[in-house]
Formats: sequence, C-alpha cells, structure tokens
Amino acid sequence: MTEPAPPGLPPLADTDLPESVAEVIAAWPYKLHRTLAHSPATLLKWLPYGEHILLANALPFREREIAILRVGWNARCAYEWGMHSIVARRGGFEDADFEALCVGAASERWSEGEAAVVAAVDDMQARWTISEGVWARLAAHYTPDQLVDLVWLSGNFMTISLQLNALRVPLEDGLPPLPADRPHYTRANRS
Repeated sequence: MTEPAPPGLPPLADTDLPESVAEVIAAWPYKLHRTLAHSPATLLKWLPYGEHILLANALPFREREIAILRVGWNARCAYEWGMHSIVARRGGFEDADFEALCVGAASERWSEGEAAVVAAVDDMQARWTISEGVWARLAAHYTPDQLVDLVWLSGNFMTISLQLNALRVPLEDGLPPLPADRPHYTRANRS
C-alpha cells in the first residue's frame, strides 16, 4: 500500500518555476516564495505589497520585528519565527528580547510602546481587533501612519504564517527553532 502524500505543496525547483516568476525567485529564493509560485499571478501581485510592508512602512525596525515575531510565536509558525529571529538578531535583538517575545506584553524587557505593540498583536490574533485600552497605549507612542502600518504589517504576517503552516512549507536550513515553551521571564523574576 502506498503512503498518502503529506498535505501541503512542495516548493518548486528551478526547473519547475513558471518563467513569469523567475526574476522574483532570483531576488527572493526562499521556500515560501517557491511554494507560493504554484500561483504565479498571486505571488507577483502580493510581493510588491509584501516588500513595502516589510521594508518601507512607517514603523521603526525594532517595532516591526517585535510585531512579526509575536505573530509567528502566537501562530506557532516555526518558519516565520526562525527567519525573523535572524533578521532581528542582525538588527540588535538580544536573547532577552526573544525570551520577552515568548512571555508577552507583561515582560519588563519592553518599553511602554513596545509592550503596547505586543499587546496589539495579541489582541488582533485573539479578537480580530485592538481593545480600547491597548489602542490608547499605542496612540500615546505612535503616529497615525505608524498605527495603520502596524495593523497592515500584523495582518500581512498573520496571512504569511497561515500560508506557511497550512501549506506545510519546509523550513530553510539553519533556522533558529521556535521555542517549545514559554520561558520563565517575567516582571517578578527579571534580573
């Protein structure tokens, strides 16, 4: 008896890529993009938006990565966590930042604004909105364009995490693992 194929789609090899996405894959050679290339027209429409949201939105780098990594943590998306752990570490994140991402907004590691970003991501993933209290905290630290971009960024990475998990995109080689459990790093026991 033949084993059924696992759910999901395999990333396309160079020989199987539609010609229309060859240039995109040369710039973004990741398994995510190779998997999304099964729908080349959608990949080509999404990528300019995705590039803007990732690289050119109004949020500072640190807040962008906090939001992306918290989305990945909440979604239990090993690929997203691993890829953006590398990006964040290159941008100055330390071990304590990653521990705090697993703990949440209550971690003393965060500034007030950063804690509000974590709380907003949690609200959006749990409630599909941002609660009034969290919104007030965000608005005290971020401009209207940054608030809009936080929602766009979080929503985009929620979609990406869904794609990665649902399509069973294999991990890139050498990614840091998604922590298996929440570390014991809270306001009560912070050194």
